[in-house]
Amino acid sequence: MPVVMLTLHSFVISHFSEKIRWTLRACSLPFAEHALTPGLHMLQTPWIGRRGSSVPIITGDGLRVQGSDRILQRLATRGLIDSLLPDEDEARDDLLAAVARHDALGHAVMRTAYAPLLGDPATVLKMWTLAANPAEVAVLSGLMPLLLPLFRQRFRIDARTLAKARSTIEAALDAVAERRGNRAYLGAAFSIEDLTLCALLAPLAGPAEHPLYGHSTFRASAEVAAAAWARHPTLVWVRDVYARQRPAEPADSAVLKAAARL
Repeated sequence: MPVVMLTLHSFVISHFSEKIRWTLRACSLPFAEHALTPGLHMLQTPWIGRRGSSVPIITGDGLRVQGSDRILQRLATRGLIDSLLPDEDEARDDLLAAVARHDALGHAVMRTAYAPLLGDPATVLKMWTLAANPAEVAVLSGLMPLLLPLFRQRFRIDARTLAKARSTIEAALDAVAERRGNRAYLGAAFSIEDLTLCALLAPLAGPAEHPLYGHSTFRASAEVAAAAWARHPTLVWVRDVYARQRPAEPADSAVLKAAARL
């Protein structure tokens, strides 16, 4: 039975949203992306996902699932991402559990990438309004003095947590490099774990195949956070996997439209 068109409610700039976007494209699942504006999204997500303000959210075809790992679990249960999973049930469950554990890395990347930008409200505003209409840009511009301190507090972006985040990233980069060895992927074939790790590390790696993360303007803003690891074998691998496995965005995609505004 064909899959009904899904809707991905996302932040175009979010690497957790990128994880699901890439999964849907890799598995040829039809979807439309509804890009939300960070900060203003809090008025919308409780009605879309009913579990607070986090994204991504998938709706359609009887689905209403919030959070990237819960989305993957639900898509796997329906057999919609079999091409990225092992055949055996136990191995599938183990792999999805391993993917969920990488959330800590995703949060570490987010904290590390944002930390040098929080003193530059104009850059944050630009990144947060890549999919916004003029009215949303005006409203968010006025709210930035309130939102940035709240953002820093909510995600605990301070010296202690930043040190921990950098340690988490360094440990993950080294662990992936050691585990992969000389193989193209972590296992015998490209899987949802390879995809997840590459998506979550993409803001640091800056793969050319991603319209935003590979854009020169985004790279300039991320350079401070990413410079220490730019040549790390795992980030080189991320760029290589993007080149080989990331499907191109269609001409009308939300991410391409956002990149045109950088």
